[in-house]
Amino acid sequence: MCESTAYLCKEDGLEKIMENVVYMKPENGKVYLADLLGDQKIVDGEVKEIRLIDHKIIIEEK
Repeated sequence: MCESTAYLCKEDGLEKIMENVVYMKPENGKVYLADLLGDQKIVDGEVKEIRLIDHKIIIEEK
């Protein structure tokens, strides 16, 4: 499977914000996420790192 888990990078560590992410679009200081079931989330931040082998998307909080 190609889904990833999105995490928010905070001062005290990583916080899981969405599982089974199949769509991600960074735009104008926000990151748009959608999962397999069509649930969507918009996060204020920017993509810090994508770990394809680990299926992780790490977003730095603004």
